[in-house]
Amino acid sequence: MANSLPEDSKSRSVWKYDVFLSFRGTDVRRKFISHLNEALTDEGIVTFHDNRDLERGDSILRGLEEAMNQSRYAIVVVSEDYATSQWCLRELSFMVELAGKTKRFKLIPIFYDIDPSALKSRTGCFNKAFEDHEQRFDGETVSEWRRAVGIVANVSSWVSKTSDDAKLIQEVVRDLCERLYAEPSDDTSEFVGMTLHKKRIESLLSTEDSSSDDVKMVGVWGMGGRGKTTIAKCVYESLSTHFPSRCFLGNVKGESSSHLRKQIMSEIFPKSPLNARCVSPEAMKRRLRGKKVLLILDDVDDVQQLQELAGDCKWFGPGSRVIITTRDKRVLDEHSVKHIYEVKPLRTTQALQLFSRHAFKTNRPPQDEFRQLCLDIVEQLCGLPLALRAIGASLYNRSIAFWEDKLCILRNSLDKSISTVLKVSYDALDEHEKTVFLYVAGCFNGEYMDRASMVLDPFVIRSKPRLVTLMEKSMISMSNNTRLWVHDLLRDMANDITCEGKMNKMMWNFLDIKGLFTENVGNKEIEVESIFLNMAEETGLCVNPETFKRMRKLKFLKIHSNLTAAGSKVCIVDEFDYLPPLRYLHWEAYTLKSLPAKFETNFLVELNLPDSSVETLWTGSQDLGSLRHMNLNRCRNLIEVPDLSKARSLECLCLCDCESLVELPSSLGLLDKLVKLSMLNCKKLKSLPSNIKLKSLKTLSLDGCINIEEFPFVSDVIEELGLRCTSIELVPDSISRLEKLTELRLSHCKRLKNLPETFGDLNSLKHLTLTCCPNITVFPMLGDGVETVSLNGTLIEEVPSWIGCKVNLTCLDMSECKKLHNLPHSLRNLKNLKLLYLRGCVNITEIPQVAGEMRRLDLYGTSIEKYGVLSEEEALVLDNRDMDFLKRLLTRYVRSYKRKRDSR
Repeated sequence: MANSLPEDSKSRSVWKYDVFLSFRGTDVRRKFISHLNEALTDEGIVTFHDNRDLERGDSILRGLEEAMNQSRYAIVVVSEDYATSQWCLRELSFMVELAGKTKRFKLIPIFYDIDPSALKSRTGCFNKAFEDHEQRFDGETVSEWRRAVGIVANVSSWVSKTSDDAKLIQEVVRDLCERLYAEPSDDTSEFVGMTLHKKRIESLLSTEDSSSDDVKMVGVWGMGGRGKTTIAKCVYESLSTHFPSRCFLGNVKGESSSHLRKQIMSEIFPKSPLNARCVSPEAMKRRLRGKKVLLILDDVDDVQQLQELAGDCKWFGPGSRVIITTRDKRVLDEHSVKHIYEVKPLRTTQALQLFSRHAFKTNRPPQDEFRQLCLDIVEQLCGLPLALRAIGASLYNRSIAFWEDKLCILRNSLDKSISTVLKVSYDALDEHEKTVFLYVAGCFNGEYMDRASMVLDPFVIRSKPRLVTLMEKSMISMSNNTRLWVHDLLRDMANDITCEGKMNKMMWNFLDIKGLFTENVGNKEIEVESIFLNMAEETGLCVNPETFKRMRKLKFLKIHSNLTAAGSKVCIVDEFDYLPPLRYLHWEAYTLKSLPAKFETNFLVELNLPDSSVETLWTGSQDLGSLRHMNLNRCRNLIEVPDLSKARSLECLCLCDCESLVELPSSLGLLDKLVKLSMLNCKKLKSLPSNIKLKSLKTLSLDGCINIEEFPFVSDVIEELGLRCTSIELVPDSISRLEKLTELRLSHCKRLKNLPETFGDLNSLKHLTLTCCPNITVFPMLGDGVETVSLNGTLIEEVPSWIGCKVNLTCLDMSECKKLHNLPHSLRNLKNLKLLYLRGCVNITEIPQVAGEMRRLDLYGTSIEKYGVLSEEEALVLDNRDMDFLKRLLTRYVRSYKRKRDSR
């Protein structure tokens, strides 16, 4: 043929048409084809068919071949005169070749008023047509046409002689819908068409070419609500098995670059002690340039931030891949990202499928009065996944009249933008649901559901059911760890609502808030109830504290993203002596030494003053009966925590990096509902109050409190205890009373001595970390529930044989234990052991006998001469007589890989 098939990269591109219609015009166009095309279109199926009465030529044929390349299926209507047309035969030959070379293009023959056997007959109409063609065309061309017709005759097909036209069309359309809507794929329930997105992005990444050592950056660009984050997550999960070093960094917009670099380093180098330090861009580059990594940076909006997280391709080791999602294409252009994938709206069939999943809980609309309404509503939503989910969910189990009203609203809206589409779902909420949604969007996006509900409960009766309702209506979502999330587009809509004055008691807009604090409005009462001030993109704000005296109804005050290298962006210009009776106070980088003297705290549920200059909150005892959460992290000037005797409902107290704090008040012992006490890196803290017993405390973090010398017994129900980098010398025998302890961190405790035998009574303990404790010389006794044990960098000489009884053990890290001898043979009993680290154990001379399917066996730097070096990062060298061992090792790996692949 004159035109060759497209290259494979093109064949994988997203198709433009669902189906290409091939037919002989004079036979069927005005009857069968017109009815078939109408039925397909009614189902939302995009078809390509041309006017077959037009005169053909090479230029038209090239256009048809391009349309075939962009189609998913081809319906070939074979009629009696089909073979008399050279153009039909050219089409058919091209389609057969296309279907043979790419699995994505499939043929669906319909034999119209003709039996399939006629195509093979040596006496029928098809044979006569080929004899006529042999008089006009060369034998090779006609033979190619005959071969194509023979292939189509053997394809599973529809035959019109067995049913009337109407029934045949109905069956064909139903079959094609089922193929399109239920194609085998790895689409998630949240996003339709994921297979196509993954193929396009992976082709840009060129991951299939394993010999390529080029580092590639790919941008995923599109407006909010099109599923960029979901696509990035699916690609990340798909490629993870090829990248042992990987990191998915979500929601980077507005985050500190230094914090994000630490997070990346912690993911890529999970065992490195350097991660706790401040990581400069240059240091990050030096550490990553020899490492093959997969890095996802999600929701980037600042090119400066991008340059500090992934400067250029030279930052990363050979074969690395970096994916950046953003709303702003300019960010990618300025960063010289050459490969950019634009996430476009869903095609009609995909949009209909996603909409149906939420409106009917099925992959397609029912064949009833809802069908046309579905098509009309989907058309209004412009293929935006977020809008399709939100509107679809709002119509679930609704009457036909409700659907018609919803369609009327969408059609008659003055503003056809996405915000208008989403506003329809917002307007359907009751007043309490609207209030909760706006508070979540403005104040609690990314916060835990329980924290949000406990603050909202006094303001909106029973907020948790309202939150669940909002999830059901696709207005908010919740992650696996119960954090609440509001999509960017919905958050923008909420911002518009408050700026329009429809919720005039709630203020988000910076200029409005600035005017509030700077304009002189006399003694007029200000009716505002909530102020949410995001300073991320603002330069500064001067607050006249007298304004607060006219805000006696203010309940929520949140000032965030306020800290810069130069200090706080918000300054207080006069004496600050009054705050209204707030329920929620969050003020990052608060600049004064204490809170106002006239601050009624009896309604306060949550107090957050991170990175502030406070030395003390207030003097004396305050009524804190409603307080549930207090966060004073990084208040480096804080010298005392106030009297908490009246904070009997306090559940969480965070005092991390309070470097000037020496002691805690004795009233701490009265906090019977305290669940979490976090005091990381309080370097001057010497001890906790004596003789206290916190009945509910489950998490105690004293990591980095270098002056803590005594093991803290403050709760018998403790589950997580962090004592890393403390000066503790002895763990007492009475530790056995901590029956619910599941995690204990004691790494880098330089004075710590061997653990007592009673430590083995802790059967609930799952995770023990004793790394880099130079005085640990004996392997500790362990309970039966232990799963991970890290003892690297200790002076332990022997692993006891009873280790084989700890059947739940999945990870044992003994790296850099220079005195450690060969491991006991009982290790083979540990069927669940997946990770065994013996790197740098120079006295290990025998390869350990392990059972199960190991994910990592690191023996690099040992003295196993017979086996050379065995690790994932170094070469595996075995003698020929040991190939059976290698075969078993590789077999286990391949089986494990197949199971993981099949489960995805």
